[in-house]
Amino acid sequence: MSDEMKDFYRGGAEKAGTLWTLPFLSFVMLNVFVFMGFDLLLPTLSVYLELHGNSEAEIGRIFGTFTISAILMRMLASRLALLVNAQRLVRLGLLACALAGLWYYWAHSLPTGMAARFIHGAGFGLASTLITALASQIIPPARMGEGLGYLGLGTTLALALGPFFGIWLVDEFGYLVMFVVVAAFYASGIVVVACLPKIRLASAAPGAPKPRLVLLSRKVLAPSLLMFLMGVIMSAVTIFLALFCKEKNLPYAGHFFVLSTIGIFISRFSAGRIHDRFGHCYIILPAGLLILGCMLFLAEATSRDTIFLVSVVYGLATGAVFPSLQALTLSLVPLSGRTEAAASFFNAFDLGIGAGSLIFGHLASRCGTYASVYLGAAGVAALFLLFHLSYYVLLKPFRKKRGNRETT
Repeated sequence: MSDEMKDFYRGGAEKAGTLWTLPFLSFVMLNVFVFMGFDLLLPTLSVYLELHGNSEAEIGRIFGTFTISAILMRMLASRLALLVNAQRLVRLGLLACALAGLWYYWAHSLPTGMAARFIHGAGFGLASTLITALASQIIPPARMGEGLGYLGLGTTLALALGPFFGIWLVDEFGYLVMFVVVAAFYASGIVVVACLPKIRLASAAPGAPKPRLVLLSRKVLAPSLLMFLMGVIMSAVTIFLALFCKEKNLPYAGHFFVLSTIGIFISRFSAGRIHDRFGHCYIILPAGLLILGCMLFLAEATSRDTIFLVSVVYGLATGAVFPSLQALTLSLVPLSGRTEAAASFFNAFDLGIGAGSLIFGHLASRCGTYASVYLGAAGVAALFLLFHLSYYVLLKPFRKKRGNRETT
């Protein structure tokens, strides 16, 4: 192997500006595998559990278990990396995900479903956290934002293809094949990690400060609360849409996810520029209103055209809100506090997904229709807008003006 090829494989250590090295490409591919295994189950597992006699409330509890274990492992990941090599931990996490993927086929009851989901969440939380941390070690500092953006394309690609592919697999081959494919994606990830060169986390270096256990940081509580509410809203779509479409006899759940992801791609080309030029209010408030309208229209949807229209608008709105809230969160802390802020941001989102699965599961069970889920999500969207208006448009500017008067 030539010296140039060695540099390419090792991450271009001697070429600080090189981004597209073989290890970086491997991490992008790894991210696709990890999230494909996750997204295949979003619209299919809830239907599978319902077919085996689980109620809406029980389905909500099973999905909520994933969130609890994922958050716990995300909080522990940095400390575990002090004891065990991070790449070995990633392989262990992916192995747990693969085993859980196969176990789902026999997880028919509430206890077995919660156990399988707990193991899947723990493995996913550990692997996804450390994959991002390891990838950041080989991205040139001057291109960190660009590199993490490309890394995130794997997540977006999986979100576009995963739900549609999962529904297609179930329709064509049945649930056993779908669960085997889930396990195969995670097994492929294990192979990719095994082929990577050794990468050492900066937090695991000798003399590095001991990582903190952070759930939510007080410095970014306001945007974290907004992200929590977004997670609650998004849980209504990701978890219950397939059941809603089945109830309405509208076989378009897979199409919804594909079209919404197209909307996400479109909005991300312009939303960031608007945020940087005018501020987050010009993104979050209009997008929040669009999400509110989407949930109301979805609750009353009876045709293909309505589903398709809502899917695109929903994608445009959520694709704009997510990076805008993330940029707002990171802007509130110095560089040294961005890891803690980012952890709070994603923990809030996961907590929202978990809370939404429980709340909307009970709501659908009590009301007897999945349309109630989207009326409830519309209420959460209204709360999202109310909090943002109260804090960022009314309260924060008032406190700033009063502070300026007191200093003069």
